[in-house]
Amino acid sequence: MCTKYANACTLYTMGKDRIVNAAKTVLEKDGVSGLSIRSVAEAAGMSPMAMYRHFESKDALVNALMLDGFVAWEEIARSVREPDPLRWMEKGFEAFLVFALKQPHRFDAAFLLPASEARQYPDDFAGGRSPVMAMFTARVDEAKAKGYFSDTSSLEIALAIAAQAQGMISMHRARRFAGEKQFKALYRQVMRNTIAAYAGKPCRRGK
Repeated sequence: MCTKYANACTLYTMGKDRIVNAAKTVLEKDGVSGLSIRSVAEAAGMSPMAMYRHFESKDALVNALMLDGFVAWEEIARSVREPDPLRWMEKGFEAFLVFALKQPHRFDAAFLLPASEARQYPDDFAGGRSPVMAMFTARVDEAKAKGYFSDTSSLEIALAIAAQAQGMISMHRARRFAGEKQFKALYRQVMRNTIAAYAGKPCRRGK
């Protein structure tokens, strides 16, 4: 805790934030492959050795970036307001799309970086250590209570639908679509179809 040495602690925190912000800049500009201690140190305007006072390794920096991305995504997911669980999931995956397109560096950090502390199936998800996945799983439970979905594990259903969304976005990142307009239209329809297929109800076309 930063109490006795408040000024030193504040400077340390500012230095750490500076490094994380520099790392996000590198990630946005050069992608995962361009992320290194040297490239981040250069972007932060400090020496690689100075960085080690804040992060003992590149692995520690990657984990910090991943956490920053997850915190941003969790804040967005918590802002989704919709009483109907199926519609909530549709809106949730729309928010996921916006997050990926508007904050690509944070999306990459949360979902694409090979972080050692990344949440793993099944224990981390079953243990509630992924707040957003817990939100989606809870909506599947609500939908089951209304007669939708099978007896398949709610977590498995939520993960399967989420994997569809992440896969579509990864295809877009790999430039498998003629343009963003075509990608967004197909993404939205595919996600409606996927939710409807698991829920056992007809899908509807719409914006």
